[in-house]
Amino acid sequence: MGGSSFLLSVTQRRAATATASSFRSLVPVVSNGQETAHPPNTLAGGHQPFIIRPLSAAAATAKSRANSGHLSYNERKAAAKQLRRETWDRHQQRLERLKTRRDNSPKDVKKTVFRSWWDKEMEYHNKLRRTAKQEGKPWRIRVAVMVERPNVVMPDYEDYELEWMDLKNYLMSYGKQYPDETKFMFEPDKPEDHIIESDEDMLAGLPFVPAPRETEADASGNVKTLDRQLKTKVFLAVKSGAEGNRNGPRWTLPSAIPQEDETLLQTAERAVSEAVGEDLQLWLPSNAPMTINYRVYNKNMAEDFRGNYFGEKIFFYRLQYDSGDVDEEAMTADDYGWLTREEVVDRITDERGRHQAKFYHYML
Repeated sequence: MGGSSFLLSVTQRRAATATASSFRSLVPVVSNGQETAHPPNTLAGGHQPFIIRPLSAAAATAKSRANSGHLSYNERKAAAKQLRRETWDRHQQRLERLKTRRDNSPKDVKKTVFRSWWDKEMEYHNKLRRTAKQEGKPWRIRVAVMVERPNVVMPDYEDYELEWMDLKNYLMSYGKQYPDETKFMFEPDKPEDHIIESDEDMLAGLPFVPAPRETEADASGNVKTLDRQLKTKVFLAVKSGAEGNRNGPRWTLPSAIPQEDETLLQTAERAVSEAVGEDLQLWLPSNAPMTINYRVYNKNMAEDFRGNYFGEKIFFYRLQYDSGDVDEEAMTADDYGWLTREEVVDRITDERGRHQAKFYHYML
């Protein structure tokens, strides 16, 4: 017990000494009628002084009022308390400002544009279903296919990605440094280890010549080859009149009407083989369609084509290219092309307008 009491008293004396030192740093010292300030506190060892952050104008005024030698002890204590209260209030006000600092900045721009189109599209589809039900007419099922060839090479980096990689490579050139006597990690760096090579220097040192990222088909504008637009995805688009359009063939995706004894996925495979031949080998990632769209039959269509149907429910499947190519001798489509999403959207915009093109823009 005696030892515990002794340790407790030592702890109390140390705490009292630290409190007195902190208080003296806030209160001026009067010596021989002259007011002097204590020297700044120092770190352990007395080598480096503490770094004192500059105060704002309001905080500096409150602190000078709290440290004024013309005030009594209670007045200085009240002023110090007021300083702490004002500091806390400013901190809370800043936290509130941070919550709303980005309210006026643009956000969710693309999401808002998509929702503005999507909500109107869903409202239109609901109206079509109600109208078909009121007229007592059924829907004809059609299956359309998005044959996708993935990108062959990596896409080009964005500007911000290039800047980040340059900064990262620069920082990585300065690793951890250890004394020469420590051999437990690795050998000391050599001067040549810190040489930063550019992409051109690395390509020049390869034992082969890399193939160009831009092909001859890109330069000539040939869209009937898979050796184009290697940095992005391309889709098989056909120009066909199989959809019953009285204005003639138009650019679309391969499609077909399901038969009674086949599934929608089998119909998707048949749609491709009928349009561009059977040489294409495709990979089918799922039995489920990717999306659905509606098409209403109008009176301008041939009577034998539209029959008693109100319109078509078009189920879109995504199939990925594996091997092979289009068999031009066996295809039934008038024309075809391996087009990027932007090229598909541009051609549909010219033929059907921006509303239909917007659907392909989001789907592809």
